[in-house]
Amino acid sequence: MKTLLNGIEYVFMRAAALFFIVFVVCIFLQLLSRYVPTITLLWPAEVATYAFIWMVFLGAAVMVYHQEHFKIDYLFEKLQGGALLTIKMISHALIGGFGLMMIVHGSRLVQLFWEWTVNTLPELQQGYLWLALPVAGLGMLLFSIGNAIEDGKAYQLEKGGETG
Repeated sequence: MKTLLNGIEYVFMRAAALFFIVFVVCIFLQLLSRYVPTITLLWPAEVATYAFIWMVFLGAAVMVYHQEHFKIDYLFEKLQGGALLTIKMISHALIGGFGLMMIVHGSRLVQLFWEWTVNTLPELQQGYLWLALPVAGLGMLLFSIGNAIEDGKAYQLEKGGETG
């Protein structure tokens, strides 16, 4: 499972980096379009928006993988043993549930907006924008399950070390 999650994290990070590059290039093109009279481009704003949204959602999923997203450090520092594991499992369940909701409702939005197009770029369907929700949600769900498994194993090792 760890190998699969590492692979997903690798793909998400590379895709987020690519979307960041697209975002920066589109912002630069927008600036050129505003200040250079001979350049008139309408589409960079839409593409920059799509790239930014994809970058943020993929990055949010990666932060779940690294357990740096949606975390209350105070509780994690003060608790230990079974109480800490309980809090971590509740956290993983809530994040996994959030990811599941993103999959379910994001998929509905993708279906609803799949045929809609962008005014400034009719070749670009709005469904691609909404596809970021179920993709990132699936990542969050898988990462939270993986984190729960890892935390459970770590607790068992710690518990075994205390009695051994």
